[in-house]
Amino acid sequence: MKLGIGWACIFLTREWQAGCITSRNKEIGFYADPQAIPHELSFLTGRRELGALLKKIFWLGVQMLPSIKKRKDTALLAKSTGQPDLAPKSRSRLMLGVLALSYNDMPYYLKSCFLYCGLFPEDSEIWTDKLIRLWVAEGFIQRRGVEIAEDVAEDHLQELVHRSMIQVAARSFDGRVMSCRMHDLLRDLAISEAKDTKFFEGYESIDSTSPVSVRRLTIHQGKKTNSKHLHTSRSLRSFICFSVCFQKNSLRSLHRRVKLLTVLDLEGMTINTIPEGIGELIHLKYLCLRRTRIKRLPSSIGRLTNLQTLDFRSTLIEIIPSTIWKLHHLRHLYCRGVVSSQSVIDKFRNGPLSVGHLTNLQSLCLRAGSWCCGEGLGKLIELRELTIVWTEIAQTKNQGFSESVKKLTALQSLRLYTLGEEMLTMPHLMPFSDHTYLYHLSLNGRLERFPDEIEFYPPNLISLELRYRNAEQNPMVTLEKLPNLRFLRLSLCSSMLKKMVCTSGGFQQLETLRLWGLKELEELIAEEGAMPDLKDLVIDACPKMKRLSHGLLQRKNLQHLKLYDLSPELMDELSRIEGDLEKICLATSIHGWRRTAS
Repeated sequence: MKLGIGWACIFLTREWQAGCITSRNKEIGFYADPQAIPHELSFLTGRRELGALLKKIFWLGVQMLPSIKKRKDTALLAKSTGQPDLAPKSRSRLMLGVLALSYNDMPYYLKSCFLYCGLFPEDSEIWTDKLIRLWVAEGFIQRRGVEIAEDVAEDHLQELVHRSMIQVAARSFDGRVMSCRMHDLLRDLAISEAKDTKFFEGYESIDSTSPVSVRRLTIHQGKKTNSKHLHTSRSLRSFICFSVCFQKNSLRSLHRRVKLLTVLDLEGMTINTIPEGIGELIHLKYLCLRRTRIKRLPSSIGRLTNLQTLDFRSTLIEIIPSTIWKLHHLRHLYCRGVVSSQSVIDKFRNGPLSVGHLTNLQSLCLRAGSWCCGEGLGKLIELRELTIVWTEIAQTKNQGFSESVKKLTALQSLRLYTLGEEMLTMPHLMPFSDHTYLYHLSLNGRLERFPDEIEFYPPNLISLELRYRNAEQNPMVTLEKLPNLRFLRLSLCSSMLKKMVCTSGGFQQLETLRLWGLKELEELIAEEGAMPDLKDLVIDACPKMKRLSHGLLQRKNLQHLKLYDLSPELMDELSRIEGDLEKICLATSIHGWRRTAS
């Protein structure tokens, strides 16, 4: 992994002489010249790095690669990319000292966020949605006017990126950072600073023979762990486990020993049960049981009134206790089960409970049920992400659902989908003309008809996924007019559509087009001037497709092309031109062409 130098800014002095400043901090470039746009410096990787170096010095390029020994290869790369040879301990200490200057220069509110990234395993890809929720639960994010904590946290994340303290691994279509990484040296710095300030401890670094007061404990891959520090460190606030070697019985008495626990992350652990005593951890703000083997969620979960994030996706939990509606501070709820009906006794004690009580929710992922009916859902005006698994019950009991969704104007992402092969009928939805923040829309089920009115779609839509039946008209006539659309995935089951045409001037922003399951489609035509920014094209399970315009393959920005399960005639044609591919297709990554392609 590269250690990014950071940013470069080229400017002119008063004497009209050019100057260049390089810095790890993007703001330095703006300070030198507010009108300039700093350029992010990056390194090539592996053989391409060495090839570029040799081409510049020896004019021989990669042809010299086989004759260069691996040891020398590494030494050359270390010098050419700015990555130090860290074998000598003195060099390592020197680099950490230099990087410590960047850490010391950070404002106080960023330091905790940076150190927290050191909790994650080496070279791991850190999903920023999770990281931000953890920062909020830990109390690192201070209020800033009327902004919600997650927005402030995202600004902190961007500032760490601009300071080159973390590296962007992936971005979404709207430009947000989806995942990030931490360079090994910066992670070493974070671990060193965290140890000095007792910010967190890794289980592997704790002396098991001596008592230790741990505030945050993380367990990575390693030998079988015991629960000693979980049970003896009464000051423990956060426990994050990345190791499947975690012992199952370590949770049994956790609620008796560690009363002040705020964060409990057991994602991917091979645990089957969660103790009823979990309800005694009343300070808990973050609970993640994702990808565990848990089958039942205890009703005592309703006592965790400070809980902000509850995530038990990809578990075996089918029934969710209705006490979940008591968690009034909940901001993010991710699950796939069905919420049980409230018992008569509970109604007598607490009054009727419903989703409408969770007015702080920003993210909701849940299987559809009676909670979709009525006005409860429409009260969640802070909701930004809504994912609903549609069910047979919801087909008959969805009164008020469309009206509720109409009120959720803060939505940024809406996903409705069905499970299994049989597609259930999706509910009728009102136009999204008022949803100006709705960037992603996914409707994966049986639509009564294709929504061909442009007013139906959100005005700033970036990503669209549609799966519907009985398509007879060309959907591109409508969709190509969406001005901001960058990602489009179409699945037209039982479609009789034979020809799909994208007209000149359509899809001006589209970067990714994926077509799947268009059983009768024979032609895909893209006129000149259509989809000028197309980068990724995927066509799969269109067995009758006989014609694919060469103009589509010749888009200058096309980078990735994947074609699978097309007609034998088209496959043969593509195979014949494969030897002369550079003249036909400008894509740099090509997969498919033949039925045997991987």
